[in-house]
Amino acid sequence: MRTILIPALLALSAAAAPALAQSGSDDMTVHVAVGQQGRGYEKRGQEIAQRLEQRGHQVSVDNYEGSDAISLAVCDGRAAVGLMQIDAIFAREQEGCELKTVGTYGNEYAFILFPPDSRMNELSDLDEGDRILVDTIGSGTELFWRTIVGIETGDMGNKSNWSKATPVHDLTLLAPTMAQQGEIDAMLMVGVAGNEEVTKLLESGWELGELYDKDINDMEFRGKSLYARENVKMEVPGHFFDEKNDAYVVPSYIVIGGGLQAADRKLYGDIVAASQ
Repeated sequence: MRTILIPALLALSAAAAPALAQSGSDDMTVHVAVGQQGRGYEKRGQEIAQRLEQRGHQVSVDNYEGSDAISLAVCDGRAAVGLMQIDAIFAREQEGCELKTVGTYGNEYAFILFPPDSRMNELSDLDEGDRILVDTIGSGTELFWRTIVGIETGDMGNKSNWSKATPVHDLTLLAPTMAQQGEIDAMLMVGVAGNEEVTKLLESGWELGELYDKDINDMEFRGKSLYARENVKMEVPGHFFDEKNDAYVVPSYIVIGGGLQAADRKLYGDIVAASQ
């Protein structure tokens, strides 16, 4: 395997600062950055917030679009702690933001899906004229797309045609309508195995494609594969899943800014305890 540095996606004005934000008068509020309302990050973030409150902190749980936006909030000091995908940590460290993992959230998986009667069934079928739905800007799915395109178009990538497909930024719930209107040719999704959105699409005739590229496989971060591959078991009536449907694993973690440990050891210890 090889380690490749991807150019910074966004320029950060400062490294991760101790993210204890001023809230109103002299009260100091600990901000916990989570994803969209009703999703898994929010629930885990609320649990962390409750444990911090038990330790005497005033806490705010703040919603963001997804891992990319959450990681930026931690890096620029708007949040003390956030839940994010591994590729968000990877992206921010490429930009010089030091982040520290203090807990594990769990694994999600990246899937590519194609509408009924599509001429395509794998990532490599995408071409320059095709459009792929990648969720909203700032989401974990959109970050995954930008990361794999960055790998493929970087110095060590082979510039495959799929990386030239046009990303469409909109809610993944609109995938059926957008496909019927000819606005997209494929959809990318990062989520838990067997999540409701993927299952409903498969039940309505969409097909789970092969998401694979050697350059993605070869990317390393912190001494191991950035995205490992794993066989994902899903039970959907009328669908058979084989090794071509192996998915890239996208693990998520609970993360703080690298400077917090030295700046406030009590808060650091309380966040670590609350994140377990």
